[in-house]
Amino acid sequence: MTVVDLMSEAKMNVELRSKAIEKGRYELYNCFQCMRCTSGCTSMKLLELKPHQIVTMVKLGLIDELITSGIIWTCAMCLKCTERCPQDAAPSDLITVLRNLAFDMEANVPEAYLKVVSTVLEVGLIQEEQKVTSRDFEIYDRKELNLPKISKPGEIFKNNLLILLTPEED
Repeated sequence: MTVVDLMSEAKMNVELRSKAIEKGRYELYNCFQCMRCTSGCTSMKLLELKPHQIVTMVKLGLIDELITSGIIWTCAMCLKCTERCPQDAAPSDLITVLRNLAFDMEANVPEAYLKVVSTVLEVGLIQEEQKVTSRDFEIYDRKELNLPKISKPGEIFKNNLLILLTPEED
């Protein structure tokens, strides 16, 4: 017998649940739904499911719904939920694992997220350098403002970032 969510008639995916639980450094089953993670969440208004609900869904094995819904991509990764959790359930770490599973399953990864990752690999920042307009409508770049030049990311940085983004092979 499998657990079925009565609202969506979704079935528990035991295999994905065990993958998600094995890959992280968190204690999901210690979560007692105190909602401290949700009370500190900066993306709470954007999320259909709050961090404590995401933990519950993973515990229930309803991971397919999380991966295909796009909820995991609206998290700001501010880590407040992990800092606030008294039981080390670490919802932000769990969301990172769910994002990696989404890559593994070739789920719909938002184009904007992929663009940010490629920009970080190319430039080292989440966006290209921009010129600044003064109050007199004069345009300045970093050199004219006597700011230091931003160095491009080196190979070590790129390799480390790719290791973080690439899910581990089983």
